Amino acid sequence: MTDETKKPKGVEDAERQPFVAQTPAKPAGRTLKVRKIGNSLGVVLPKDVLAKLKVGEGDELTVSETPDGVALTAFDDETQRQLEIARDIMRRYRNTLRELAK
Repeated sequence: MTDETKKPKGVEDAERQPFVAQTPAKPAGRTLKVRKIGNSLGVVLPKDVLAKLKVGEGDELTVSETPDGVALTAFDDETQRQLEIARDIMRRYRNTLRELAK
């Protein structure tokens, strides 16, 4: 084998191993039941979850999409303000940003 046809170290081993598709494991943690609350549906969060999120009655939560599903975080006024500033900048400098992305 010449230097030009040499494969990087470990490539031969990786090519011989069969690919095995793995199913995602069931998420760790507790199961919460969706319940009817008035005319809506909702989930009651246990005290320890509320303590971990550092929220209480009347506080707001942000729901974000993640590769694994969704994530709940406490609403942060400062983060919201920064996002609004970023959106304004992106709107005002849309053409400049489009050219820079090329």
